[in-house]
Amino acid sequence: MKEGESKAPELKTLGDVVRWVIAELGAMCPSPERLAAYFANPDDVSLRDVRYHVEEARCPICQAERETMQRATSD
Repeated sequence: MKEGESKAPELKTLGDVVRWVIAELGAMCPSPERLAAYFANPDDVSLRDVRYHVEEARCPICQAERETMQRATSD
């Protein structure tokens, strides 16, 4: 391993792979428009996949986006 390189993650399950892809690559994130729609109306059944992505998978990228949107609307 070269200096500055990090050790490859240990991915034993599909869940591990999905969490790594979400955390490291931001893959599978909904569009900004769908994310904003979910934050505006989290009970909308047409946005169940977004709810899962944000709440269950706990995507750090989308959770950070929610915090950013909340700060922007409270200013």
